[in-house]
Amino acid sequence: MSWLDDVHEIEQVIYAYAIAIDTRDWDLLDGCFAPDAAIRMSVAGRYPSPAAYRDKAKATLATLDATHHVFSSPRIVPDGEGARAHTYYQAQHARNDLAPDSLLMIGGWVEDRFERRDGRWVITARHGTAVWFDGNPQVLGLDVTRGANPALGR
Repeated sequence: MSWLDDVHEIEQVIYAYAIAIDTRDWDLLDGCFAPDAAIRMSVAGRYPSPAAYRDKAKATLATLDATHHVFSSPRIVPDGEGARAHTYYQAQHARNDLAPDSLLMIGGWVEDRFERRDGRWVITARHGTAVWFDGNPQVLGLDVTRGANPALGR
């Protein structure tokens, strides 16, 4: 298997995460992470395991009518026994009961650490950084200001 094959497989994990969140496919979400992965998201908090993150995502997403996550421009670099990836994202969140101000868009990036386990690539650590917000922060019950948030981007 070539490094380009590995890059393709890692990209598929990144994209599977977005599909899992938006379709609420919890089995697909679980498959993106190693069971011992640590997850830290600047908006959603810190989680010692993917199971804890999944439970938080289930609860939060149950309050929303729709989400749409787009991940792009992954930069994947080999790193010893694994790989690191830096990927940009935009995440739209919709809560119809707040109409006409029912949308919140968040933009930023994720830094992932990948390892090949049991013959497939999985995320072993994820750090997500929200850099800007557009729309109504109450869609997610956030206390943030619309626009760029330079403190989160550092």
